[in-house]
Amino acid sequence: MKRNLIILSALFCSAFIIMYILVRGAEPDRIVSGVSRQYSHFQLETLDTIAFPGRVSIMRAAGDHIYGYVYSQKAVFNYDTRLHRMDTLYNGPMPIITRIEISPDAQTFYLFDDTQEHITAYQPATRKTDSVSSENFLTREGTQLHYRDSTIAEFTHFDDGGLSADGFFVNDSRYQFYIPFYHSGVVRYDLAQNRVTSFQTIDQSPPVNIAVPQGNIYARSPKAVIVNSTATADADRLYVLSYVLSQDAIKSGYRGPAVDVYNIGDTHYAGSFRLPGYQNKPVLQLAKCGDTLIAVYERNILRFKLKQV
Repeated sequence: MKRNLIILSALFCSAFIIMYILVRGAEPDRIVSGVSRQYSHFQLETLDTIAFPGRVSIMRAAGDHIYGYVYSQKAVFNYDTRLHRMDTLYNGPMPIITRIEISPDAQTFYLFDDTQEHITAYQPATRKTDSVSSENFLTREGTQLHYRDSTIAEFTHFDDGGLSADGFFVNDSRYQFYIPFYHSGVVRYDLAQNRVTSFQTIDQSPPVNIAVPQGNIYARSPKAVIVNSTATADADRLYVLSYVLSQDAIKSGYRGPAVDVYNIGDTHYAGSFRLPGYQNKPVLQLAKCGDTLIAVYERNILRFKLKQV
C-alpha cells in the first residue's frame, strides 16, 4: 500500500492538482500573499500548439525537440519543432517513469523509476540502456542526506521521507533544485561544489504538514493548499508556476496562476508573467529552451517566445 502511495504521489502529482481544481470548481482555496508581482520585465508571444497522443505527465525540451512522457501509452514521444513531426523515443520495459533528465549533449536520457532512486540511461541513437548511479542527481534520499532543515517536512510514514508527496526536482546547467508544492522554501544544490543552500520565493508561504492518518495509511490533508505546481530553469533563471494570489491579482480579479522568475546566481526575484488559458486546462509542466517557453496543458503543448523587456 505504501508503495502504491509513493507511485501515485510521484507520477500523478499534477493529476491531483487537476482534481483539486476541478472538484472545487473555479475558486479553489488559495494562499494569499501581501506581495504585488511585477509584470513589466517579461513578454510572451504564442508560437504554436502541439497535440500529443495522451496526457503528458512529464515534459522536457532540448534544442528543437520536445519530449513528452504519456503514461497511458508507457512511452516517451519526441516532437521535432522544425519538421513538425512526432515519433516514439522510448517504449522500453520500464513500466513507470516518474522523472526524466537529459544530458547536456542530448544524447542520453535518464529515466527514473517509481522510487526515483533507480535510474536507466537510455541512448536513442543506439537504443542502448544501462543502469546508472544517482550520484549526479539530487534525489529524495540525497535531499535528506545533504540538507537537514525544518523547511523540508520529513513525513516518516512515507518510505521516502515524504519528499515524493511534498515537491519536485528541476535541473539547469549548474544547479539542481528541489521545489515544494506547499511552501516557499526552495533547495538549491550545487553539484560541482557539493553545496546545498536554500531561498524563499516571494510569497513566503510557511511549511505545513500535508499528510494526515487515514486508517492504516496516510493521505493528503484537505486543508493542504498548493503553492508551487511546476517549474523549469535555464542557465540564468528559475521559472516557478505559483498559485499564490498576490495583491495585484486580488485587485484585478485574476484567479489564475503566475510564473515567478528568479535569478539563479543570486536567487533574487526578477519579475513575473501570466500564461494564457487554453481550453480551461491547467498547466501541468514547463520547459525552457533558448528563448522558448513550453507549457503542457493536458495533452496539448503550447510554445511561446519569451522576451525580456
